[in-house]
Amino acid sequence: MNRQVKQVLGLSAFAAGCMALGMGLSHGWQASAQEERPVVVDAKGLDRLPPIAEVAEKLNPTVVAITNTSFVKNRRFEHPQVGGQDFFDFFFGPGGPQQRRTPRGGEDEQRAVSGGSGVIISPAGEILTNYHVIASMGGSDNALEVKTSDGKSYKATVLGKDKELDIALIKIDAAHLPFAKLGESDSLRIGEWVVAIGNPFGLEHTVTQGIISAKGRKLDTGVSSFLQTDAAINRGNSGGPLLNLKGEVVGINTAINPAGQNIGFAVPISQVNRIIKELRSGKPVSRGYLGIGPLELDQAYQDALGVKAGVVVSTVEKGQAADKAGVQRLDVITALDGQPVRSPEDLVTMVSSRRAGETLKLTLWRDGKSLTVTATLGDRKALEDQRRREAGEEPEDEQAPKPQGDLKSINLEKAYGFTVEPLDVKNRLKGVVVTSVDPRSPAADRGLAQGMVITEVGRQPVNSLAEFNAQVKKASGRTLLLFIQSPNGVQKVTLAIPPR
Repeated sequence: MNRQVKQVLGLSAFAAGCMALGMGLSHGWQASAQEERPVVVDAKGLDRLPPIAEVAEKLNPTVVAITNTSFVKNRRFEHPQVGGQDFFDFFFGPGGPQQRRTPRGGEDEQRAVSGGSGVIISPAGEILTNYHVIASMGGSDNALEVKTSDGKSYKATVLGKDKELDIALIKIDAAHLPFAKLGESDSLRIGEWVVAIGNPFGLEHTVTQGIISAKGRKLDTGVSSFLQTDAAINRGNSGGPLLNLKGEVVGINTAINPAGQNIGFAVPISQVNRIIKELRSGKPVSRGYLGIGPLELDQAYQDALGVKAGVVVSTVEKGQAADKAGVQRLDVITALDGQPVRSPEDLVTMVSSRRAGETLKLTLWRDGKSLTVTATLGDRKALEDQRRREAGEEPEDEQAPKPQGDLKSINLEKAYGFTVEPLDVKNRLKGVVVTSVDPRSPAADRGLAQGMVITEVGRQPVNSLAEFNAQVKKASGRTLLLFIQSPNGVQKVTLAIPPR
């Protein structure tokens, strides 16, 4: 009997143990199933807004407005301040002169004015902006003017420029200016807050905010891979800074997609940092060239070549760096100096960030094996200049424009930029008639135009060319206050013409 009881108790204990073990396993399986949870973010600081206002307040004084004036042949002139044809109609009636002529009877020229933004990066007046903001718009030369946040205006000179990166460094003659710190853009994360400041459509110091929408965007405008942002960027923002919440410059705003909304692009500041010394020196930017045609390693190439990551070499230019290093067509470049290469855009950015003459280790996948070769990079610009010469074109001039010297002569054309002649004796007015106005002169800035009649200098009537010349000589190179009339004497205005 006791033995039977012991057996029953033993079996009961075993069953209880099995049940407990089963329940435990079941609980474990249930717990394991519960661990498969959706991805969430343990965000902190949701009760605090990003310090956009503080960034705007502190960095606004570092942002400038840039005006670029070029002189383009054979276009209708419109006065930049008074307003186009209506201004000429005021003096001459509808159908009057529409262009100003050069003082020496050359081709008709128009003053073309565009605007952009820039950011001060040193207390001595160095300013970063876009190349396209400071480039001439088709004329023989151009002039740059910078307006700072305190309302002061300065003439600017170009220190250095890089057309491919769309970056330029200019300078104004000033000291102790507020300036922004250049940050770095390589560690930026998609979704990170950014602030853009600029002068869209002439609306100075406009602040917009957004996030980094994407990185590594290729726009077929050069060698740069751009940052994409949804911070509102419009015409006039070009050259202005894209800032992180520390107030550091992480990009230079440069382009928009006009077909979309809030799709803007900025040159990553890390790429600018690599060439800043060359920009300051005024020398052309040295940019490496490998000499291959890269292709995306899509699934078809992966299956055919037996590799999952890298860039396919589609073509190899004879005599260039890759050819000399032994790179072959259908090689797959998997890394440069040990850094993985994931796309053709990665490859172009990494190579172009190096200088001509630098060596680069290429990790290749060829016929099922990995190998490493060393290439000495060629000069991208030198190669492009050579191609231009072979095509019968002139290489692009990357030298900075030289500042014009002061013109001290009282000669009317040299001192003020216009010429006059005596009025026809049949004209009932007394004075002199303007025969030409240099569109590059202060006279053109103020609205003086061919055909206008000058009847007084200051408050002194001038009835002849001799009297006019005497008053100009008396002014000794100071501003001329001219009383102007239309040829029929109906319209009248006073213009202040400063010397050049």
